[in-house]
Amino acid sequence: MAKTLQLQFEAANGKNITISVDEPKESLTSEEIQTGMDTIISSNVFQVEGAPLALVKSAKVVERNVITII
Repeated sequence: MAKTLQLQFEAANGKNITISVDEPKESLTSEEIQTGMDTIISSNVFQVEGAPLALVKSAKVVERNVITII
């Protein structure tokens, strides 16, 4: 089963961006994720059409089953 941590932010221009992390640590807490997302915002590394990330919208772990046929 594949797991992905999806971090959703809103940029200063109102547009949304999702950053995905494959196979996140099982032991991550909501506080650690919140702190990490706040750090991403304050670093100003990511922008959407020239606008910096401004708000944390959500974080979720998505699990999916992958069956390789060929």
